[in-house]
Amino acid sequence: MVAEAIACDRCGATFDVIWGAPFLGHYEAEDIAGLVEIAANARADNLYASRRDVERIEGLLQRYHTAVDRSQFVATCPDEFARAAWFPYRYAEYSAFYSLTKRIDLAGRDILDVGAGSGYDTWRLVEAGGRVTAIEYNPMLIRRGRAVVPEARWIGGFAHVLPFDSETFDLVCCNAALHHIRDIPRAIHEMLRVIRPGGWLLTTGDPFRADGSATETELDNFDRHPDVLLGVNESIPTFGEVVETLVANEDRLDVRLLTSSLHGEPGRRFEWLRRGRRSSENREWPLARRDHLSKASGSLSIRARVQQPLSLDGSRQGATVLRAGDYANVLEDYDAALAALAPILPDSYVDIPFPGERQTKFELLNGWQKPEAGTGFRTAYKRARWFLTRPPEARALRFRVRSVDARGVGGSIEVRVARAPVEEVSLCDEWSDVSVPLTHVAPGRRFVCELHAMPLPSEDLDFDHYRFAVEGRRFVPSTDQRRYSAQRPSR
Repeated sequence: MVAEAIACDRCGATFDVIWGAPFLGHYEAEDIAGLVEIAANARADNLYASRRDVERIEGLLQRYHTAVDRSQFVATCPDEFARAAWFPYRYAEYSAFYSLTKRIDLAGRDILDVGAGSGYDTWRLVEAGGRVTAIEYNPMLIRRGRAVVPEARWIGGFAHVLPFDSETFDLVCCNAALHHIRDIPRAIHEMLRVIRPGGWLLTTGDPFRADGSATETELDNFDRHPDVLLGVNESIPTFGEVVETLVANEDRLDVRLLTSSLHGEPGRRFEWLRRGRRSSENREWPLARRDHLSKASGSLSIRARVQQPLSLDGSRQGATVLRAGDYANVLEDYDAALAALAPILPDSYVDIPFPGERQTKFELLNGWQKPEAGTGFRTAYKRARWFLTRPPEARALRFRVRSVDARGVGGSIEVRVARAPVEEVSLCDEWSDVSVPLTHVAPGRRFVCELHAMPLPSEDLDFDHYRFAVEGRRFVPSTDQRRYSAQRPSR
């Protein structure tokens, strides 16, 4: 990493070059959910780890698309990817992309790929002959993406404040990334701003919910979603959030919306997000039908052509809480990456009452399922964490744990505090006491306490094998290991 390798002539801001790619931006307080995602998944092997994997999956999608009997194709295909849980969703994105681009020649176009991730869709744009710039907010994914698609120009940055002049690109593509972006209306504003007149905005594969649905609809649907509980910052935006900027510029755009799944009842549960296979039946809608779609939920793709100059103002970043290069320096050390977040967290994310009364997105991303009224405990999946402050008089953190799997598969919980494993306790269907010494945490200092479930080996490790319950969290003045009667304090 080369710190402050780039300086802006206009404002004097400096930026870093991270693993060979310029990162034109830094993290703000509003990026906390994204920073948790980066830290939580920094060690995970990405599915598309090589060019060969990307080409393999693309070929599989093409053969599936042209198969006369798709069910038979899946049943007999020697490639196990055809039966992977993610394959139907990847195909829905594939199908939407080709439906939207069937009359657009990508060869020779200047294309921006927003939320490029590890480069899967970037590769598709390069293969079509585009001159591709890929922008991504996660330095780890940029490093992977550069290895997969070195032909593209890779840049670190953010969708809501694109580091490009207006009217720079012929196309802006954003595949299944809008629902990971913190400010969708502003991001689409920025994407439209950098498109030349006559160019296109293409987005594919994003879920949406009815405008009248509550935020709890989103949280409820992710309560048993393994990836979200492990830190992937998914969301289900309302239809209005997705189209707000398109509506504001409707007189200068030609907009077509594509749904590949649609449910008519507002607030209906998104079962299709986490289980089962649904056929991808693409249906096109004019933006004028938005009142109808605003009452539905489903999966949405967009093709918007800029017919007249938009003359949109560019966005500027707010106050920086963490330099991108500083964060990249600790990302290969998982515990250090988490520890780097503790000092910059808003106060509302630290010392959150436990078990609490309602779910929050931050707690969900940190592994906690929603509280169940009257139980006094809270369940978690695989790993869960608290961001806490050590009171001056506290010498230990205490709580109790047990398995929630009715089969009693056993195993243990490893507890880590301030980057060090400090306790391991058996996990069974009875409550076990945990007393964690805090001698290596300075009084008044924030720290991370993380709990990892380590079940006994089994042939069918399903979701419930990895769930565990916690109750009675409290700070105490001594570290003695005597059993105690777990209370249910607010902290």
